[in-house]
Amino acid sequence: MRHSLFNFLYGRGGIWTSDRSGETSNSPWAWDNLITNTTKYMMTFSDYPYYPDTPEYMTRDALGKYYRSYAEHFGLTGHIQYDTRVLKVRKTPDHSSTGQWEVFTCPTSQFHGGDKRCGLAVSEEDLNRCHKEVFDVVLVCSGNFKRPLYPEIPGLHSFPGVVKHSFDYKSGVPYKDKKVLVVGNSFSAGDIATDISLYTEEPVDLSIGKGTWINPRVQHGCLSADRSFSRHLLYGQSEEKVNNFLIARCQKHFDHIGARINPELPPSKSPYMMGDDIYLKILTDQIRFQDRLVRFNGSTAEYKNGVKTSDIDAVVFATGYAVNASFVDLDIVFENGRMELYNRMLPLGEKHCTCIFIGFLGGDGPVGPAVELQARYAARLITGKLQPPSRETMEKNIQAIDSIALRSRGKYSYHLPLFVMGDLVAQDLGVYPSFWRVFVRDPVLAYRIWYGPIFSAQYRLLGPDSDWDKAREMLYRAHQVRIINPCSRAMVKVRRDDITAARKRQLLWVACSVTVVVALGYFGRSKYWPEALNFRFFRTA
Repeated sequence: MRHSLFNFLYGRGGIWTSDRSGETSNSPWAWDNLITNTTKYMMTFSDYPYYPDTPEYMTRDALGKYYRSYAEHFGLTGHIQYDTRVLKVRKTPDHSSTGQWEVFTCPTSQFHGGDKRCGLAVSEEDLNRCHKEVFDVVLVCSGNFKRPLYPEIPGLHSFPGVVKHSFDYKSGVPYKDKKVLVVGNSFSAGDIATDISLYTEEPVDLSIGKGTWINPRVQHGCLSADRSFSRHLLYGQSEEKVNNFLIARCQKHFDHIGARINPELPPSKSPYMMGDDIYLKILTDQIRFQDRLVRFNGSTAEYKNGVKTSDIDAVVFATGYAVNASFVDLDIVFENGRMELYNRMLPLGEKHCTCIFIGFLGGDGPVGPAVELQARYAARLITGKLQPPSRETMEKNIQAIDSIALRSRGKYSYHLPLFVMGDLVAQDLGVYPSFWRVFVRDPVLAYRIWYGPIFSAQYRLLGPDSDWDKAREMLYRAHQVRIINPCSRAMVKVRRDDITAARKRQLLWVACSVTVVVALGYFGRSKYWPEALNFRFFRTA
C-alpha cells in the first residue's frame, strides 16, 4: 500500500496551484474585480468560522485568505504537492482485486504555456515520461469547468480579432479601449461584461441568446440574496410561487420584460445572472443587450433580430463547459451529457468505491456546502464508517437527479439545484438538520433552519462529526450579525420636523381607522353579534 489518499486531483492540463499562495492560475473566475455570488456563510466551511472582519460578499483575496488559513489551521499544507499536473488516472493491472489506481503526474514547468484544458489525448510515450504512483483511493476534484464549450457560429473563422472563452479570462486590462462582444446569459457573461466596461469607453455588447433574469446580490434592507432562500421556500411552496417570488424580485430592480431580455420560461427553468453594477452599466449605455448571435462577417456580428454590430475587436464566449472526465479510466459521461454518478460522486457499476468524484456539479446556488458534504461522505466511506450504497439505491438516485436536471434544463446537465443536492447528500450522511430533532433542543434554531437561510454550519448540528455547541454559536452569529458595519458615531434618530400638523392629523386618523377595523374584526368572531348588525362580510355560513 503506497498511499491511502490522493486529495484534490486535477485533470489533464489541470494545475494544482501556480504558487504557494494557493491561487489557481487557470481559474475561470480569477479576474481582478471578482466578487463572489454567494455570501460568506455559504462560502466558508461548516467547521471553521470566517474572520470577524470578513465582508458579507467575499472578494477573491478574502476567499483565498480564508482557504489558506483553513489549510494551515488543520495542517494540510504539508500534504499538498504544488506545481503538479495530472495527465492520467487509470486502473492498475490487478484493480479488480485491489481497487488501486495508477496516477501519472509531471511538473507544471514541463508544460509551461501549453493547453490547460482537460480531455486531451495522452499517448503511452507521454505517460512514460511522467512520474507514476499507485494509490488506494483517488478523489477527483477537478469539477466541470475545464473543457470550454464554443457555439458553432457561421463565419467566426473570418473574424480578425481576438476570440477567448471565459475559461481564459483574467482581467479586462487587455480589452482597454477595444470594442468587445460578450456572448452568454449566465453568471460569467454578466461579470465579464461588467468588468470589461471598466476599461473601455466603447459600449460592451452582451449577446444573451434565449434571454436571462438578472438577480441582484443586494436585496431589500441591504440583505444578501442568499438570505431570501429557505427550505420552506424550496420544499414548502409550489414551483409557481417560487417563480412568482423570483420574477417579482428581478422585476423590482429592472424591467426585464420591457427591456425584452427575459427568457420565455420562468427562472426555475431559465438562465440567470447575479449582479448589481450591471444595472447602472445598462442605464449609462456601457453595456448593451443584443439578441442571439447568428453569424460573423469579418469584424461585423449579426444577431437574430437583424441588428448588426461592426468594427468588433474581441469576442469573449461565456458559453459554459462540457462535462469531461476522460483523464480517468472510467466511462461515466455519455455523449448526451448524462453522468452515471451516485449523488454525483460514486461511479455506477464499479466493484470498488475507490474513485470518488467531488464537485462535479454546478447550479443555482452556492456550491460550497454541497461539495463539503460530498467530501465528508467520501471520508466516512474511505474509512469504513459508512457502507457503500447498493446498486439499486444508486440507480434510483441517478434517475432522480436526472429527472431534476431534465425538468429544470430540458436536458442532462450538471446544472442542478445545489441546496437540494446538499440536502440529498446530508440525508445519506445522516447530518440533515431535521426540524423536529433540532426543535426538541432549540425551537428558535429549528424555526430558523426551516424558514431562514441555509447555512453550511447547519450540517454540523446532528449526526456524525457534529458539534452542536460550536455550530449553534456560528448559526446564531450568522443571524445576529449586522450586514452593514455601523459607524463609530452614537446612534442618532431621524427627527422629522418637515412633517406638518396636517400630516400628523392624517396619520392619527389612519391609526384610528385601523384600530376600528381591527376591533370590528375581533368582536366579529362572536356567534350572534355579526347577525345582529347584519354585516354581510361577517355573516357565518
